[in-house]
Amino acid sequence: MDTDVVESSALTDEERIQRIRGRPWVAYTRAQQIRAQLEDLLVYPKTHRMPNLAIIGETNNGKTMLLKNFCKHHGPPSDPNVDRTTLPVLMIQTPAEPDEARLYRALLERLFATAARRETVDSMLSRLKIILRHLETLMLILDEFNNAVASNPIKQRRFLNAIRYLGNELQIPIVAAGTPEALVAIQSDPQLANRFEPAFLPKWKFDTEYARLLMSVEPKLLLRQPSNLVDPKFAQTLLERAEGTIGETMNILRKLAEHAIQSKEERITLDMLKINLLHSLGWVEPSKRTLYPK
Repeated sequence: MDTDVVESSALTDEERIQRIRGRPWVAYTRAQQIRAQLEDLLVYPKTHRMPNLAIIGETNNGKTMLLKNFCKHHGPPSDPNVDRTTLPVLMIQTPAEPDEARLYRALLERLFATAARRETVDSMLSRLKIILRHLETLMLILDEFNNAVASNPIKQRRFLNAIRYLGNELQIPIVAAGTPEALVAIQSDPQLANRFEPAFLPKWKFDTEYARLLMSVEPKLLLRQPSNLVDPKFAQTLLERAEGTIGETMNILRKLAEHAIQSKEERITLDMLKINLLHSLGWVEPSKRTLYPK
């Protein structure tokens, strides 16, 4: 019997709701392809010109969840008896106003080696290199790399130079993830652009791959009655509401699953995708979230 079904019957309503809100990562074809690229980069032999990867997709389309799942599988060793701690993958969010000092400070903070307020750039860089070599870090991931365009040209150039220098000096691959603006930032530096292979996460279409996604998601919603999310009319309506992104698809399904549990319906139906009901659950169309209500 499906373990999710067994688990559902053993949990209280509140426990199911909390698990639904836990946002489990859902594997799908394109994400698995990019995961395979990340795995290949992680074991790439050290060379003076390491390959890099740029993961590009619209906001709320699964980039960060994919990267967090990858980092979860390549974190520090869990065995307390190991001789030393290693950190194969280091991931941070690109500073909101990027320059080399903010980059080094953010990396050091992530490593619990916070820089003093007046510490020089050279000092931070020196400490950072020592720590990363000691931790045997094999990959650096910069999420929200579209932030790189949010500074003046001089700071942006120094920021990009710092990234290239770290990759060269440590001989590790750099992974940048963000919206299409991230690719603009990378391509503004010809030397950097040549080193980053783009991997795109396109918006979803109403096709068999979307149906497979919904089929894999349904058991994770922990409902006690089948919802038949792959029904063509339901799936197409859901995709339209989600405006083509996996993040919004999951957001809507989580809200509807909670509603189904609380209302004792125990399944998600096509009627639940009506705008009025979704609004009553606190959901707003993604394209309207920046509009001031009249």
